[in-house]
Amino acid sequence: MTAAAPAPAAAASPGRLPEAGIARALLEAELAELCARDHGYGRESVFNSISSAPLPIAAAVYRRFLDRNLGDPRIFPGPAEAERRVGEMLADLLGCPPAGGCLTSGGTEANLLAMSLALDDYRARGGDPARAAILAPETVHFSFDKIARLLRMRLLRTPLDGRLRGDVPALVRRAGAETAAIVVSAGASETGAVDDVAAAAAEAERRGIYLHVDAATGGFLLPFAPAALYDGPRVDFAAPGVRSVTVDPHKYGYAPIPAGYLLLRRAEDERQLHVASHYAGTHDHRTLLGTRPGAAALAVYAALRSLGRAGYRSIVADLFSRRAHLLRLLADAGFTLAAAPDLTVVAVRVGGSLRMLAALEAEGLLASVSRRFDFLRIVVQRHTTRPALARLVAAMARHERLRERPA
Repeated sequence: MTAAAPAPAAAASPGRLPEAGIARALLEAELAELCARDHGYGRESVFNSISSAPLPIAAAVYRRFLDRNLGDPRIFPGPAEAERRVGEMLADLLGCPPAGGCLTSGGTEANLLAMSLALDDYRARGGDPARAAILAPETVHFSFDKIARLLRMRLLRTPLDGRLRGDVPALVRRAGAETAAIVVSAGASETGAVDDVAAAAAEAERRGIYLHVDAATGGFLLPFAPAALYDGPRVDFAAPGVRSVTVDPHKYGYAPIPAGYLLLRRAEDERQLHVASHYAGTHDHRTLLGTRPGAAALAVYAALRSLGRAGYRSIVADLFSRRAHLLRLLADAGFTLAAAPDLTVVAVRVGGSLRMLAALEAEGLLASVSRRFDFLRIVVQRHTTRPALARLVAAMARHERLRERPA
């Protein structure tokens, strides 16, 4: 009697490291299962993301140079040179003297580095570190909650005006001896509102307070925004009081994630960030991360060089045109706005915002709700096509009618 063939060994639990590597086909199946519920930008169902698919050229460059380590420019001088050139291009775009800056993992890391500089500056002015405060309008990004905790600083929020922009006179009245930094937003992630950077910077310069601009959302929109469709504050280093600006190429710059950038007005501020390594010949680090993806620097370089100013102007004009289309759809459906939008985030008043959010998600449509201001938040991006926006607004109107129907 022939013995039965042994049964194939069961695959190890996905939560355990297998003794032997699993077959490629099984791995592909596991990956497909892991990502089966991902929306992906191509499905045109994502209305809550400020990021979108990267440019094909930037994605191809990222894949090509995956092994590059920006943390060791002695081995990989190419990505380090790309980082420097990217900084020069961004500084030129935002009117900054090419004093310095660094590629970061995103806006959070860039904001953290800026606040560490502000804290050093505050100490140098004789401030008590135990009392150091970050002063910012209420719409400041929630990364500053993390930053304040990490740096043991206090985060003090100030009121907004009727456009959901920071009320600069109220902010100025709150500034005092314990203010280590003033932070304003050039495109608040939550509302899209652009604070009056010039007015805040003038007051910060008068008082000798470090002022940082979080332009992670608006950094690639404001320089190219059509004058006919944007009448808000212009944001750049033209105001002498601006010490640093955060921009995020992996948002409206269409570079792959992760890619942020911190621009600095003063060379001494960049030197202040430097930390020497323990090894002869190894360059100083000046970011929070040590090992950094060199592919990110090269991909950002590729995105900037391939599009140029004309390419970004064309993209941003199209985004503002889509925003105008969305506003018409909302008005025709009877919706009102929480405030007129500055950029590409549209805040919509709906009845029962969380209920609306859940109803839309049940249909596979992802928007978001501002917890603090109770409005539905819709982000216009390259993947939010006009037909997709029409489907979203139609679904919103349908659920609004159902909510209003008598029981």
